[in-house]
Amino acid sequence: MLSRRVYILVGLFGLAFLVLLGRLAQVQILWHDRFDLSRYTRASGNHLVETVRGGIYTRWGTPLARQVPAFDLAVSYDDLPKDEWKEQVSRLCGVPREKLEEKAQRIIRRVERIRRAVEKRTGMERVRVVEQNQAHPVVRDVPPEVAAAVRAAPEAFPGIVIHEGARREYPNGALAPHVVGGVNDLNPEQWKKVCREGRQWTGGMPLSQIGARYKMDDRIGSSGMEKEYEDLLRGRRGYVRNYLAFGLLKVEKVSREAPPEPGCDVYLTLREDFQRAANEALQRASGMPQLDFDRGALVIVDVRSGAVLAAATFPSYDLSTYRERLDEIAKDKERAPFLFRPVQAALPTGSVYKVITAIAGLEEGAITPATTFTCHRREVFEGRAFHCTGSHGTLALLEAIERSCNIYFYHTALAAGGPALTRWGRRFGLGMPTGVDFPFETTGRVPEAHATFQVINLAIGQGKLLCTPLQVANMMAAVANGGRLYRPHFFHHASNSEGEIVREQRPQFKRIALHETTLSAVREGMRLVAQKRGTARHADLERFRVAGKTGTAEQEASGLNHAWFAGYAPYENPKIAFAVVSESTTGHGGSHAAPILGMALERIWDEVERMQ
Repeated sequence: MLSRRVYILVGLFGLAFLVLLGRLAQVQILWHDRFDLSRYTRASGNHLVETVRGGIYTRWGTPLARQVPAFDLAVSYDDLPKDEWKEQVSRLCGVPREKLEEKAQRIIRRVERIRRAVEKRTGMERVRVVEQNQAHPVVRDVPPEVAAAVRAAPEAFPGIVIHEGARREYPNGALAPHVVGGVNDLNPEQWKKVCREGRQWTGGMPLSQIGARYKMDDRIGSSGMEKEYEDLLRGRRGYVRNYLAFGLLKVEKVSREAPPEPGCDVYLTLREDFQRAANEALQRASGMPQLDFDRGALVIVDVRSGAVLAAATFPSYDLSTYRERLDEIAKDKERAPFLFRPVQAALPTGSVYKVITAIAGLEEGAITPATTFTCHRREVFEGRAFHCTGSHGTLALLEAIERSCNIYFYHTALAAGGPALTRWGRRFGLGMPTGVDFPFETTGRVPEAHATFQVINLAIGQGKLLCTPLQVANMMAAVANGGRLYRPHFFHHASNSEGEIVREQRPQFKRIALHETTLSAVREGMRLVAQKRGTARHADLERFRVAGKTGTAEQEASGLNHAWFAGYAPYENPKIAFAVVSESTTGHGGSHAAPILGMALERIWDEVERMQ
């Protein structure tokens, strides 16, 4: 009886096994496409793979910013509130304990914000996010010997690890620091913006979504080209996902990898030789008492494309050392070394605006090149006296430009009308966004001029007129090239890690309708400015075949001037346009700004003539 029951039981077990085996075969062989295998796996050792930020270079490849290997000293999250590591790290790195404590608290607050955000999104409580399982950098870019000491004796430094990473290096940090710009930790406002745009990545999200997204502790371009071309420079992180996959009677380790994509290298239009010459001209001028120069700018653009070849500002700083001098630089509020004057300093132009006044007069039919007015140094309009720099007698347009006669341009402006002066100034891009690929551009202003005194002030570049050096240089380029107002740009092209060009700049311009007779007259008058009787005659610019216009904008409050010189060269075949300004000086455009241009051209003139 017992043996019969055993046989029946064994038979039932055997039948059940055959049914189970058949079912497994059906699932794995016939239905395997219907199942998501990820449901039968378990994560094991997932991690992100960092990318490398692209470099920034001059037109011919001189490095301005690039990534180099670096070591960061990090502390595990659970150890951050403890005191033991602070003493060790302070001794190793020479960082005060107070700064380490402050850094630790910032990290803790940031991770807590992430944790609360994950709890809010998932509806779960007491979530532990991935950032709580990580070590966080407390001292970046530690010396190799410090990294070696920690790695050689990890038991002596509990909770402390060394992260291999990269830092930004500036081999030519003083060449164009404002143009290059900076890279900083994401601040709360930037993080909010990243989140609004859906570009954030947090520990609760799949690794496959990391790509070009930002973590809260990431760094981001904050100014200059670093900010403007963040999308090209940043690159994309990769990741490794390791799984334990449960198959039929076996467990397999499966790894999926997505390699990182390095950021692109960005090449600028700046030429190192032109930029260095412009920098040195401003620096040299600051040491010449007769020029009374202590702040200003010099811009050089290509009249045929709008490419910015040099954009120098003074005073300046060195990207590789400025953090150590931050307090000292910040104290110089009057001269503002962090201000990028070519794009961000808006000033009245003085008589440089007479070029616009002349064009408006000619194009509106108010004057011809042969029209004359008589200058007796002083003239009364509506009961108010206005003055000139000299008593020029009776003169026509070309001589009026050559000698910068105020009286001539007062009459020209009144004949053309204030609205015409405003309209033509704006057509040439003055007081308007240039569209330059540089963040935080200052717009400036060309005011409406209706009353007589407003018209007279605008005629000679005074009153409420405000223009940046880049706007003025771009205006002069349009005069030189026949009326093409280019969109100025710093970007030339970007290439990937294999050297393939992924983006390049194509010149963009809008045409200003002008009569050839207008351009001919204005150009000839500007050519005379640097000749024997012109207002820039003492700057020794004849040898460079310069056509230009001086300007001296008076500051009533201080009694000082903004001295300008702007134009193009060579006058018979223009290749470059320029604008130089000396702010708050005792001198004038011809005596205190034009010589600065001469010092720059002295260094690069052979290269200008060789430009193709």
